[in-house]
Amino acid sequence: MNEEIDVLLSDILALVKSKNRRLMEKYNITPLQYRALKIIRDKRPTMGDLCELLYLSSSTVTELVDRLEDNNLVVRVRSREDRRVVILEITEEGIALLEKIQGEKLEVLNKALNLLDEIERDEIREALIKLRKVLKEDKGEDKRDSGS
Repeated sequence: MNEEIDVLLSDILALVKSKNRRLMEKYNITPLQYRALKIIRDKRPTMGDLCELLYLSSSTVTELVDRLEDNNLVVRVRSREDRRVVILEITEEGIALLEKIQGEKLEVLNKALNLLDEIERDEIREALIKLRKVLKEDKGEDKRDSGS
């Protein structure tokens, strides 16, 4: 049964990823650019922070931010405290794009979930909450196991 659940989760993740990729292509944005935009909106990171949050090199993040800036989705702002520090801020255009994409992502999910009855949706929700909780609690085990 666990193997079947693993296969089902993998299939669902692949389907969601594929639908999201097609949606983002519609708006001429990559999944990585989308992730970066969400981080910039939520955290107002420095370039260095964004490198760490995305696990990417500074040259890769510089190119990524260049593209976002060229499309008027983000701006680089010098810190008032330290002029050497560059803070990334999302533009109104960037916020609008995130909202459009998020809205369409929810529409796709709602369309699928509306094929289920309320009890089935609640059961899925509860099971996913429990699974997430268990996986989060198991983080310490992963760190200990990785050294073996």
